[in-house]
Amino acid sequence: MTKILMIYGGWQGHSPEAISLYFAQKLRERQHQVTLSDSLAILNDYKGLKLYDLIIMNWTRGDLSDSAVQNIQRVVAEGTGLSGIHGGFTSAFQNSKQWQFLTGGLFVDHPGGDQQNYTVKILDKTHTITNDLPDFSIQSEQYYLLIDPAIHILATTDFVELDHPNAANRLPISLPVAWTKKWGKGNIFYHSLGHDLATCQLPTVEEMTLRGFQWAIRK
Repeated sequence: MTKILMIYGGWQGHSPEAISLYFAQKLRERQHQVTLSDSLAILNDYKGLKLYDLIIMNWTRGDLSDSAVQNIQRVVAEGTGLSGIHGGFTSAFQNSKQWQFLTGGLFVDHPGGDQQNYTVKILDKTHTITNDLPDFSIQSEQYYLLIDPAIHILATTDFVELDHPNAANRLPISLPVAWTKKWGKGNIFYHSLGHDLATCQLPTVEEMTLRGFQWAIRK
């Protein structure tokens, strides 16, 4: 049975426990063995980490020790998958450049808050994660992210910097919403949706999330 470690905590505005419990149940229904942890201490045990086929991080903000991130980098390079959504991944441990190398992107802002109406456009219609998924509209936070050129973009959104009067670019730009990345032998998956549980439960968001987790699992 596939073993998944889901770590949750940090800033409570993203409902890390509720969202993690929800997806843990969905993964168990798909016959995965899920271990939940509300502490980062588990990351100090390299030998323990390497037993997992997938690590899901759901920890907004916070700090990660150098030894902990080195352990994650090592086990992912050896084949353990790594996944996360929304701020629990790209707004986690922003003081750690080594963590950012793993994630493929860094949260900067979400102008307009959680009342933004925007469209998520599926860019790669052949990938296992996004195959047959439709473009969809959503009302939630629209993440502005700095990205690693090494990522493979699955979905995008058009972004207008309306509340930044001094922004150099006043025209819409395309920003990634979902992507994959390789790290050694490991697969990494992320999407920027999931500000709250209700957003995570939207059918297309939930399906993309679970497909992404499945794709990232150690092969």
